Amino acid sequence: MLSEIWHVVQTVGAWQGAEIRPDASGLCLTLDGKTLGHLGWQGRIDLPFGPKVQRHLLAEQMARVDTYQPDANRLVFDIRTTADADRAVWLLRLAYLIEDRQSVQTCN
Repeated sequence: MLSEIWHVVQTVGAWQGAEIRPDASGLCLTLDGKTLGHLGWQGRIDLPFGPKVQRHLLAEQMARVDTYQPDANRLVFDIRTTADADRAVWLLRLAYLIEDRQSVQTCN
């Protein structure tokens, strides 16, 4: 799983304007000052999507509601395989490109 997480970090880190900074529970991923998500050391990404995008991603089973904090206004995705890492990169890029984002920060 470490190589899959490293793939996500390397890919996002190569985007112009990307910033990746560690905190106690993982890495905060931002691009041009916009929070894309938080990548936990265990391979889980917290994604600050707004309600409209959340509904679409849930319907397509691209991410899931956080079972530990279902009212947290974010989706989560677990990285376990190479395919998961590729999907995580896709979700992070989507987080940057869309307008329907939560104002809640996922990073400390």
